[in-house]
Amino acid sequence: MKSEKKTTTISQVANILSNKQRIALFAHTHPDGDTIGSSIALALALRKLNKTVGIFCDMPMESKLGVFEEVTEISTSFNGKYDLFVAVDCGDLSRVGDYAGLYCKFAETLTIDHHGGDYFSKYNCLKPYASTCQIVYEIVKELNIEIDEQLATYLYMGLCTDTGNFAHNNTDKACFLMAAELCERGARMEQINRVFFKDISLAETKLLCRALSHMRIYYDGKMALMYLTQADLAEFDLQFNASSFLVQYAINIDTAKIGVCMTEYAPNVYKVSMRGKDFSVRDVCKEFGGGGHVLASACMISGLLEDVIDKIVRVVGYTI
Repeated sequence: MKSEKKTTTISQVANILSNKQRIALFAHTHPDGDTIGSSIALALALRKLNKTVGIFCDMPMESKLGVFEEVTEISTSFNGKYDLFVAVDCGDLSRVGDYAGLYCKFAETLTIDHHGGDYFSKYNCLKPYASTCQIVYEIVKELNIEIDEQLATYLYMGLCTDTGNFAHNNTDKACFLMAAELCERGARMEQINRVFFKDISLAETKLLCRALSHMRIYYDGKMALMYLTQADLAEFDLQFNASSFLVQYAINIDTAKIGVCMTEYAPNVYKVSMRGKDFSVRDVCKEFGGGGHVLASACMISGLLEDVIDKIVRVVGYTI
């Protein structure tokens, strides 16, 4: 059973969670700081209410996230019996990834998301916030759960990463007020900043050099595109998700309105990450079945390398 397009309030979400004992949380495929932070924060909060909570994702976490102990609790193998499924930071059903089939067949489902996406669950708590962690923060407050250092750290993780370390145009007063409280509560801000925005390995540095060597410029500098193949990843002994930070180097070009990084996920299948400046990359990604934020989105495109590039360039050309 799916709901009509009626948003579930924070108070209603708190009531739903209070009345369920066994809860499964689903982080989105190709996990980022917000889906990880909001999933773990919600799990930590619910466990304070003596709930049984499992966290699942169809992809493994990046190895550098191992410094955050609770990240190891996110499982790539679904197990257990649950009363409620919760899609966390998922704008549509496809973001649940390989668990989409399992999810849509379950009767009691809840979406907690900030992308303004689809109403694909029985209950849908959708807020136009900068991050899903802000919604979880409000849920925690509604449940009267104390925010300790551990909980503050994961709430800050999503808030910080989805605002680009408070640099994106989605950063507002509410973000800073929440960050201030989390700071007071002991959030490990410096560690999050270092892991998500500074530290890269020598192998990742070499991968960056390779991606930059593949960069192409279109539309008089308004579009910068780089790509990586599976052979590039193998050469530096890196996994697919090691390329997640590279797209920023494309959009950082001063003339660029759109930055694109393509990474070959499987033979002739490319994960395409896009960033924009005063340009809706979400509209471009929707053309290929993807989505995300207005200025930060992604999609998957199948085809030969040059054909995929041509498709992207052509779609961007309609609106740039």
